Amino acid sequence: MLLQYLYAVVEGLPHGWRPPPPVVGERVERRSLTGLVILSSAAPLVPPASASTLALHHDVVASALEADGLVPFRYGTALRAADVDAWLARERPALDGALASVRGCVEMSVKLLRLDSGMPGHAPADATRDAADERRLHELADQIVERASLPQWRYRPAGTAGNVVASVAFLLPRAELADFLARIAPVASRAVGVAVVPTGPWPAYSFVPAFDRPPLAPAAPPPLDRSADRRAG
Repeated sequence: MLLQYLYAVVEGLPHGWRPPPPVVGERVERRSLTGLVILSSAAPLVPPASASTLALHHDVVASALEADGLVPFRYGTALRAADVDAWLARERPALDGALASVRGCVEMSVKLLRLDSGMPGHAPADATRDAADERRLHELADQIVERASLPQWRYRPAGTAGNVVASVAFLLPRAELADFLARIAPVASRAVGVAVVPTGPWPAYSFVPAFDRPPLAPAAPPPLDRSADRRAG
């Protein structure tokens, strides 16, 4: 069964755009859709997500970051090749709405990195201290949001080990990037025990619908480990 792996829907793709290496298949293809372009690849299977395949997917999406509008699909979004046209026609209103919401915009992520043992992520001395640390973290995030002065943002606790304790994603016009960094700089300079680290610009992953949930096509299973069989032989 031939699949079409989808990377993004693009409006106003720059004339000088060149496709980077694909996640699957031989090349990244441009598929026209009444004023839009679908970036996709043809392949029989979708490989399991890994650091390398996720990076390849992001590289293809980010290659169109300078387009007028960019709606990224998450890793693993694929359909049977015969179903693509019907799916795109059915989802066209949602795609147009998503494009309208992010047109001319990029995503910036502000990561909060723990610098001392008193912040969430380290083993707290007691529940009271843990709650106090969480309050400090939320207060810091609130200050960043207030200084950013942007209506669209998403706060996320990290939920994993490591020194990243939370992040705040913002949707902002591409032309306002320098002003955004200047506005949040005073908060970053005064933060105690936490480094405030802006990253980006990125495609607006956090601000578009999850068209790929549930997955539209199954991923390829990971390869079987035959090492035990070889040792037994």
